[in-house]
Order: sequence, then C-alpha cells, then structure tokens
Amino acid sequence: MSTPLPSNETLLEFSQAVPWQRIEETKRNFNEAVRTMAGEGHTGALPLDVLSNKLGLTVTAYYPDAPAEQGNVFMGELNGKQFVLGSTVSSRYRSGKTPAQAVVPYNFNPSVNHTNLPETEHPNNAMRALGAELELGLLHPDGRGPAEAEVQEFIRSYQQAARRIGVTPQIDREACQYQVECHVAPGVGYQLTRASLDGILSSLVAASESTGLLTAIISAYPILSDFKLTDDPKVNTARDLMIMVNGQHPSYQDKLNDAKRRYHLAPNTSVIEAFRIQGCHIHLDVAGRSEALGLLQFYCLLRSATAVVNSAMLKGGPFVNGTCDPDLLCVREHLRGTTVTGRPLMVPLTPHLSADGLDKYAGLLKSEKVNSVVRAMLYEDGLGTPNSTMHNVLGRLRPDLGSSKRICTLESTGMPVNISASRQAAVLTDFEFSHAILEDYFRRHGADLAPMYEDRALLEILGPLSPETFQRLHDDSDRMGSDVVITTATGSEMSLAEFYEKKRLYMHRHLIDAVPGHIRPRDIDDVYSSINRMLVPPSGQQAQTVEQYINDPKLRSTGNWGRILRNAFIEEGGSPGTSNPEAVLRVITRMHGALRARYLQA
Repeated sequence: MSTPLPSNETLLEFSQAVPWQRIEETKRNFNEAVRTMAGEGHTGALPLDVLSNKLGLTVTAYYPDAPAEQGNVFMGELNGKQFVLGSTVSSRYRSGKTPAQAVVPYNFNPSVNHTNLPETEHPNNAMRALGAELELGLLHPDGRGPAEAEVQEFIRSYQQAARRIGVTPQIDREACQYQVECHVAPGVGYQLTRASLDGILSSLVAASESTGLLTAIISAYPILSDFKLTDDPKVNTARDLMIMVNGQHPSYQDKLNDAKRRYHLAPNTSVIEAFRIQGCHIHLDVAGRSEALGLLQFYCLLRSATAVVNSAMLKGGPFVNGTCDPDLLCVREHLRGTTVTGRPLMVPLTPHLSADGLDKYAGLLKSEKVNSVVRAMLYEDGLGTPNSTMHNVLGRLRPDLGSSKRICTLESTGMPVNISASRQAAVLTDFEFSHAILEDYFRRHGADLAPMYEDRALLEILGPLSPETFQRLHDDSDRMGSDVVITTATGSEMSLAEFYEKKRLYMHRHLIDAVPGHIRPRDIDDVYSSINRMLVPPSGQQAQTVEQYINDPKLRSTGNWGRILRNAFIEEGGSPGTSNPEAVLRVITRMHGALRARYLQA
C-alpha cells in the first residue's frame, strides 16, 4: 500500500539511532540557550560553536555560510541523524528581531513512535483538551465597517462580559480590520464545550449592546466592504506573499478575476482582500510531541469523510460583499480557491522522516515564500514551483508553540463558523473523539494503514479520501450544505445523519476502551443524539427561518442553514446572483436580532 506517511521501519530506525530522551533534553537546552542569548542582547549570527559546547553535540545550520538575515534551520546531529532544533524566517519577516530573538523552536520529536509513546507522556491513551477560535465580522447597523478604535472598544466590552459569566475572555484581532477571533477555552466533552460557546455568544451580544456594533457570525464576511486590512507586520507580509505568489500563476489571476465579477468586488481588489473567509480553527495536542502521530492524524482525520461531514454540518453563508452567490449555499471554500496558498494539502512535510523533507523545508524558508516557520511545513508543488499552502482547507501541524510546556498541536482549519452553539459544540467534540481513536490506532499500529483498510467501519469514518473525492465532496456540500450525500473511503454513500449514526455505533464499541476511565456511554450519546436531533428532528419539523434556527426552542439548530440564509435573502427582496447589499444587511440584522432575543433573555 502506497501512502505519503513514513513506514514503521523508518520510524524505528530513527528512534534507534537517536533516543527520544536525548532529543527532548537537547531541545530544552537549545531553547533555553537561545532565550538567554536573546535576553542578553546578542545581535549577531547564532554562535554555533558555543551552542555545540553547551548542548554536548554538534549544532549546525542547514545553510552554514548564509548571512544571518537569511531564513535557516538549526539542527543537532547524533549517530548520523540530524534533527531540527529551531528555524528562522528571513529578516524580511522578523519585524526587527535579532537573529537570536527570531529563532522559533521545533518541538516535534521524530524519535517518538508507536513503540515508545507510552514512555513519553502517559502509558495509556487519554482525551486531549480541545481548544478553538471562532472568526466573525463586525459592522455598524447601517453596514459600515468599524474603525480600529471601535473594534478595540468592542473587544474590551466582550472581555468584561465574558469575565462576568466565567467564559475565557481572550479575543484577538483578525487580518481584516472588521474581524475578530474569540477563543474557546480548552476542555473535554460536549456539555462543557456547548456551555462555553453559549457563553461566548452571550458575551458577543452584550458587547454589541454596549458598543452598537452588530456581529456577522457566518462563513464569510458578508457585507459590502473594502475589507480593509489591519496594519500589522504579519498581515502585511501575508498580503505581499499572496499577491506575489498568485502573480506567478496566470490561472490564479483568472480565479481572482472571476471572483471579482461574481461578487462585484472592486477592480483593484487584491487576492487577500478577496479572501474573506471566517472559520472555526480547532487545536488538539499531539501526544508525546510525536511527529509521526501528527502526520497520521493529519492524513487520516483532516482528509477523511469525518472532516467533510463536520464541515458540511456547519456550512452556511451564501453572501460576499453584499452579493448572494447564484449557486453556492456556502462561499467559504470558493473564496479559499482564489489563492495558490489555499490549495489542498495531502500531508505536511516531515523534515526528519522522509528523504527530501528537510531540503524542501529549508528551501521554502530560504525562498522567502513563507512568513512564519510553521508554514514551511505546508509545502506543495502541484503547480510546478514550491509554494506554501498556508491557507489550505485541511489544516496544519504546530511544532512551534513557544510555551514552557512545548505543546505541539494538530490544527484543523477546514470548519466554518456557525451561529449555532449546539452544532459547533457537536462538531468540536466529534473531532475530539476522532482524534482519540487515531491516537489509539497509532499506539497499536504506528503509521501502517493496512489494519485500517481491513476494518471497514474505521475506514469509512477516518480513512483518507482521494484528493479528487475530497474536493468533489467539498464542492457538493458548498452547493447543498447539510443535505449533501457523502462518499467514504470505502466508496459507500450516505447522508450526514446516516454517517453520524454509524459513527455513534463505532464510538460505543471502541472509544470507551480506547480512553479507559475518560469516556462514558452517555458522553458519546450527548454528541450524536444532539446531532441526530438537529439533522432529523423527531417532530419531523425543521427550521425554515433565521429566527427559528437561532431562537425557536423547538426548532433551533435544525434545518439547512445555508438554504435558510438564501431564502431569507429572497424574502428581503434579493435575487441570488445579484448584488443587493441592503437585502444582505437586513438578513444579518435579523440574525443579530434573533441572537439578542435568545441571549439577552437568558
């Protein structure tokens, strides 16, 4: 069986050459030494001889003769094996940092595999706390975008409201001046996650009451807008990169021009100004910082039928720039497809466990086609030139988090944001359960997919889809939303409700044993019974209006959200395929009014 995953033999060979404990110790010492240099004001190139003496092994740079201003990779070497300690982007993207300040740690451990994972962290599989960020837009009641001072006031109001009810108050600026990102505190289980999301929505409503700004909690920024970007170095470099890379590929210039015509965008709109997507980013810890486990989870979970189904469950948003799409119930992936950086990615680079991974990783850093080191792992060359798909539909692996715990995460970026706390919580928890099943699989089988292909039930829910099937299903769900019929890795076809019922049965048979002492049967039913109620209500009735979907005690969270929004646009006098900013604004105002009615009374 041919897969892009490293073989178990490769994993064992690396760990036998370099013990995982030695890598952990070396990385900690390297990070501490570089932090000390940065704190002491060291301004020159990293003194590799000094670092080698401190670490007790040879520290090298991938480009040994490169100037300190160039992007580079710093490595340790033991028994003929090199392993990444840290990396830097070029000075173009460092925001004035010195070479020592610019070093970003690489915390994945390539020597942690299925045979020694129990030694590194926990002898058994455990539920991983899930964190998430929800992106949403802000606007004035008349449709104008807010100024920066008004956004900052909204952030302060949200934080005050969140603290009063015990919700994590973290809320960040997004790339667009009119967007913010709310954080869901890490937690385990459906009830806790739904309560957190309800608290976030309640805090957003309270901030709206205080500031007069409305929220657009929908899969793309919907309002007639210039989509002005924040004046932030990272945003500016991302803009420059996207414009540069897209300019090298005429087919993507055509895609951008098509989007401008389709959504009545200004002729001078750049690719990043057309990139108006709003999503839910999900983070889960990778056990033992195992690079191989992260690759398996990315390859199977993020490109499986589960990923497509969960995304379809949340999709809904036919509006861009005051225009209702003529064909799509959700425009998010269509907008993502306007940029080379949004191309699908089948699996990230492993600098250690493939023959050319380190070369490609270092080459992207040197080429200045990435503005952060983690994005160099998202290598793709399907257009004939190496590029980073930093906005791909699947997600990314994060070995670069700088906390003292050196956490590494799997991050899904393929889920839209949805105004229903119940739908969002169910999808997040299902993702959490699926992550646990794959960790259990890795502990037993490593990166070998043969046992998965022999288990039809597991293959249906978590088997990797072909790139063609994955893309087709996303296209179908953009047009049909939660009514889509999906195809699994076995070739079977089913509705979302049928898929989740299969998953409920699988979880009852396997999840409790996979994470002993962490999950009860009731925890599983909480998720899938809720999903079943939303997709196939026992009453036989589904929400038909915005108000019913958001606030009706009997019908909330049911129905096809994308179709509900399109029908609301038509009710407000719009015609799909045409620009009607006033009708879109009236729909968004109705959404806000329904949120207000629901959460203010609570």
